[in-house]
Amino acid sequence: MGIHPTHLDSHMGTLFSRPDLFAVYVKVAREYKLPFLAAIAPNTPTELTSLLSNKDLLLNSVLIADPSVHPGDWRTFYSNAIKNLKPGITEIIVHLGYDDAELQAVTVDHADYGAAWRQRDYDVVTSPEFKKALQDNHVILIKWNDLKKLLN
Repeated sequence: MGIHPTHLDSHMGTLFSRPDLFAVYVKVAREYKLPFLAAIAPNTPTELTSLLSNKDLLLNSVLIADPSVHPGDWRTFYSNAIKNLKPGITEIIVHLGYDDAELQAVTVDHADYGAAWRQRDYDVVTSPEFKKALQDNHVILIKWNDLKKLLN
């Protein structure tokens, strides 16, 4: 919700652009006691925020590389993002994959979030430098399952 839909794939972004779809998303998550992606930003439409309650576990921020990040600056982008994290729950969205013939075929004509993009994300998050940045900045990695425990 605090995320511009173009920064998410077209399917996920749709949930945040239509209140009727977001309502279904929230309803299903609540019924199954699942944490869900929702972050409030100053520009979040009230049609969406009104669907949330104080019982929902909201993200404080969402971090994702977008098309403005030059491929040569990938590591710097993530390093700076980790250094500048604020206290709270931040979701880091990455698109992992190998830049091979199969993924190239699946993502043909998709430079944004395509095969090369996914390889860069993979290379960064599996690198010793990324792991060190997390440690140096006292970032505690959690999983959606850890968040689910907070709801029950």
